[in-house]
Amino acid sequence: MDAGTRDQGSGARGAVPGGRRLAWQLLRLGHASHKGAEAGRTRFGALLLASAVLALTFCSFVLASAAWDGREARGAARTPALAERGEQAKALWSRYWDSYGGRQFTVVVIAPLTDDAPLPPGVGHWPAPGEVLLSPALAEAPRAEDLAHRYGKVAGRIDGAGLASPGERLAYVRPTADLLRTADLERITGYGGHWIPFGDLRVVGERTAMWALLAVLLGLPALALVVAAARTGAAGRDRRDALLDALGAGRGARLCVDLGGAALPVALGTLLAGAALVPALLYDVRLPWIGYTLAAADARAGTAALSAAMGLAALTALGLVLLLRPAPTRRSGARSNRPTSAQAGPLRLLALGAFPVFVLLAMFSGPLLGGAQRSAVAYLFAVAGVWATLPWVLGWGAGRWSRKAAGSARHQGNPALLIAVRTMAARPAAVVRLVAVLVVAVGVLGQAQILSSLLSVMPGHERTPGTAAESAALVQSTHAGELPPAFRSSLPRTARVVALGQEGEGPETVRVMQAPCRDLALLDLPCPPRGKQRQVALGDLERRVRGAGPGPAGEPVLVRSGPVQPLTRGEGLRALVFAPGGSRLDLPAVKRAAHLHLSAKAAVQGLRESTEQPSELSHQSRWIPFLGALGAAVLLLAMAVAATAQFLRLARTLAPLNVLTGDRRVFHRTAVWAVGAPLCAAGTVGVGVHLVLVQPVTGGAYGGEVSWPLLAAMSAGTVLTALIATLVGGAVAAGRAASWVPRPD
Repeated sequence: MDAGTRDQGSGARGAVPGGRRLAWQLLRLGHASHKGAEAGRTRFGALLLASAVLALTFCSFVLASAAWDGREARGAARTPALAERGEQAKALWSRYWDSYGGRQFTVVVIAPLTDDAPLPPGVGHWPAPGEVLLSPALAEAPRAEDLAHRYGKVAGRIDGAGLASPGERLAYVRPTADLLRTADLERITGYGGHWIPFGDLRVVGERTAMWALLAVLLGLPALALVVAAARTGAAGRDRRDALLDALGAGRGARLCVDLGGAALPVALGTLLAGAALVPALLYDVRLPWIGYTLAAADARAGTAALSAAMGLAALTALGLVLLLRPAPTRRSGARSNRPTSAQAGPLRLLALGAFPVFVLLAMFSGPLLGGAQRSAVAYLFAVAGVWATLPWVLGWGAGRWSRKAAGSARHQGNPALLIAVRTMAARPAAVVRLVAVLVVAVGVLGQAQILSSLLSVMPGHERTPGTAAESAALVQSTHAGELPPAFRSSLPRTARVVALGQEGEGPETVRVMQAPCRDLALLDLPCPPRGKQRQVALGDLERRVRGAGPGPAGEPVLVRSGPVQPLTRGEGLRALVFAPGGSRLDLPAVKRAAHLHLSAKAAVQGLRESTEQPSELSHQSRWIPFLGALGAAVLLLAMAVAATAQFLRLARTLAPLNVLTGDRRVFHRTAVWAVGAPLCAAGTVGVGVHLVLVQPVTGGAYGGEVSWPLLAAMSAGTVLTALIATLVGGAVAAGRAASWVPRPD
């Protein structure tokens, strides 16, 4: 600390913080001492960046809530109001699922009954019979999907007022009079009713699940970055606090000084985050890779909440700066600015006490909360708590171990180990800062993998091989007779059709297949005489036929020759359309033929879609690696900040040894114990804790799977990180030592 700073500090002797003038002077003192302090510029930039990231993270919660609110409001406005008894219906309405590109979407069938029939929100005019209105996402679909002709002639687009989100896939179809008679439609009076929602609202989960993902995958990395930035150059500030304490400055005065050093970068970082959010308030923003479009109208509706979130983020960053400071030990009867071992600060004590509670909650949240949605949120909350408090536990353990290891190092005559363990014992918080980012990185990557694994579980289905799955499709419609010639002529030239059904009830139910002999032969099925049937064991059927739908396991299948027609009494036509020889089937052409010539609500599903996981769930799970990648990027920034701070501290601490030893190798050996060993230990403990935390959600039919290659990669990455940090830390310390000269502190 320079002379001017000491003079200002001495003016605080015995002063009790009170009054605006004194507070302003203390804030200016903090700002001035911060500018000239060790690593002052590095800390300024780190705090600015960390505050911006934390503000954006807090705002992501607000934007997620705003998106949910807007989606629910628009979804409620377009929900049909069913006509009650005695009430005149204005229109007919129904819906069904279709898909393209591995994702499902809703197709709404509508038809007016009166001249004053109300239009759905987002629809400017009634399409003519045989016409369709598409959302922008469907209208811009690849031409190979043939959505421009799949349901009829395209007559326009649905605007944003009728879409849950700008990127929603939705179609309004008005069928021809002939097709209208093939579908069972609801009679409605208008919109804004309380019926079951449709579209994206049927597949989007609870907002609390998104909050939990944001907290674990973005919140933890953002907090790790703030912690790393707050303690950059901590040694110099700790000495300044000790001096102020010796001069008689109270706790409030020291807090004001710390606040003065952090207020400007935190404020600038928060403003930077606000500037980054301006485009989202003006335009619809499409998130890269994930493909979700955030509506600008939703973001503008949350402007007040966004402002509050940025203010809360700034207060949180400043609060962490004030909490992450030591509580210096005052010697009885004397005052000294000589640094001593710091006592446990309030945040450290809180972390040490909360760690076992979080572990127990993570392990037993399912039994305690009934295994429902609350259990999942509680589990993620507990996991986040474990990873947030684990660095303090490691620092506490390193401090206790180092006190015992110091004696062994002294007896062995190992100066490098002795210096490292003495430093750990005096400043265990330095270990926390060093390992925190690595521990959180292990937690974020591990949880992202296990959550993706949980969402990809689909028990009870036999997967059909890729080539076979792409060569067949299931068709379900209300058509009651034989296949119409128009449907057959609209199919791909080589496509063949086999009718599917079942006979009997309960345990006596058996599957039935029927088609002309030439089509049965293409599936390696026998062709019994007309009026006869042949039993075929389920295991002897071609894989495409086995994957064509659930059936009694082990029971024979009855094969008949005859026309393709409904086989199950009281149900419509269920058929398998396939391409001979396992060649690829033109699925869009099959869908177009079914929608235009079978029934208004014909369901066509590729065999791959019917045997794999629910496609929309798979798409929603992409949020996990997307947020995990953002969190990993934040962690890289935090690791760079923490490593820079540690290298500077190590270099300053070891520089005088050059005069005492004359051996530059001692710097590299000390770096092994002071930097490399804690990182390796933290990575090993982090992987072990991850294995413990995933036990409640792994195993069983619906459990996730641990990725052992990922664990091996994280372990190897830990060793590599420790090696690089050791080499760089030793080199920086050796270089600083070569130019070190004594100077007043």
